[in-house]
Amino acid sequence: MESGRPSRTAEYVALFRALESLRPAGERQFLDPQATRFLRPTLRLLACAARLRPLRARIETHIDRRWPGPRPSAIARTRVIDEFVTDALSDGCVQVVLLGAGYDTRASRLRALAGVPVYEVDHPATQARKRKALAASPANVRYVAVDFERDRLDMALSDAGLDPKRLAAVVWEGVFSYLSVDSIDRTIRSLTATCAPGSRLLLTYVDQAALDDEGSRELPWLQAVNRAGEPFRTGLAPELAGEFFHARGLTLRHDESTSEAARRIGVGGTMPGFYRLATLELAAPSPGQG
Repeated sequence: MESGRPSRTAEYVALFRALESLRPAGERQFLDPQATRFLRPTLRLLACAARLRPLRARIETHIDRRWPGPRPSAIARTRVIDEFVTDALSDGCVQVVLLGAGYDTRASRLRALAGVPVYEVDHPATQARKRKALAASPANVRYVAVDFERDRLDMALSDAGLDPKRLAAVVWEGVFSYLSVDSIDRTIRSLTATCAPGSRLLLTYVDQAALDDEGSRELPWLQAVNRAGEPFRTGLAPELAGEFFHARGLTLRHDESTSEAARRIGVGGTMPGFYRLATLELAAPSPGQG
């Protein structure tokens, strides 16, 4: 993202969550009543118009034709991550870290997070806009302002009160592929140094093939993030993901594309298969790591 400017992609994802939340209870994948708070006036007006079911269908169709993939992909990953957080807490995690939290509202909308410490880490500009948009922040949220390209995440989390002896569930959604490899490595080192061994991590990444293929560069999705000033910088080949993460102290437990996840949970819409969800477990840091 451009320095000093809130994330545009985070705002579009909030719009997609707002549209999904307008579906009837038996049809929607989740409910996010606060999503519209983060929208600029034009997008908020669009979300208001979508309260009428015929208009919502037309709006979603227009979005999907102009930018095929991002909306249903965001819906699928939101549902998958909601389930990941809930399951991790059931399995012993007692604190949650949201890396690049954007306009995430899980701290207030997921019942499983009631009373659980949630550390929301994000760029200061996006975080400031989010806090201004919210009428009140949940009591269990600790805001941690970090620029992943420059700041020490481990120190910031320690200063915010993260307990290194207790299991954490970490969500790293929509950030990995916007960073340099050096920044990714620093972030992972910070996590393995700060979070207890056995902590869980779910991250999203982009298949390297989509970034290498000349034809893929013309995909509306990739063009959209470029125009927003937030281009994908780093990809990862799924067949090499296990080795990549193992070398960095992480064990890959599950890896699927958002298109695969969408089919599994019943999210409609067409999307390319290059956007992926990886679930991992953190090991203890190697001697001298950090």
